Amino acid sequence: MRARILSFYLPLVLLSSLLSAPEGIAEFKCSSDISYKWVKKQPAAAPSPVGGGSPSHSPSPTAVPPTAAPEPTIVRLMGLERAGIDEAAARAALQMEADRQRIRASEACKREHEAFGTCVALKMSSQANVLNSLGFSARSELEKALTDECRLQEGSCLGVEISEPTCREIAPPVAAASPVAEKPADNKGAKEPAKPAKKK
Repeated sequence: MRARILSFYLPLVLLSSLLSAPEGIAEFKCSSDISYKWVKKQPAAAPSPVGGGSPSHSPSPTAVPPTAAPEPTIVRLMGLERAGIDEAAARAALQMEADRQRIRASEACKREHEAFGTCVALKMSSQANVLNSLGFSARSELEKALTDECRLQEGSCLGVEISEPTCREIAPPVAAASPVAEKPADNKGAKEPAKPAKKK
């Protein structure tokens, strides 16, 4: 009966030892940053005046200076880090997590910069307790400030970027040698100190 139990549990023990990383094997950790890029919405150009000029003279091309396109802004969302038994495993785990977070990053960008109504609603909701405690004029000023804040960050999303992974080897923890406990001295053979003689 005992041999049968051992034959049943022995494969399970071997399997668990194979799945777990053996002691003394170094791990690798890979990390990268995930961010999105967006560009601020340009104000609508003022309409050019109709008529007023002589047909023989065309308007000067330098009359209205062209507005320079705004520079894209990069917003870093988070840092990702994954570990593996070797560099290939760590890179694969990091890539899987980056693919998941890429969708969330794209949704965050659209929510912040392309959905003006959603931006205002989220800001109003986060300040609901403050808004309810204010008077009419102060409440109107705060609502306008929140709306202007969303207006300033209104724009278009240009995509999600994931930085090139950087990997490093993590050395396994060195098992500290347990201090050898000193054995207590064997005092059995030692003579006890002589007791002082009692005075008669």
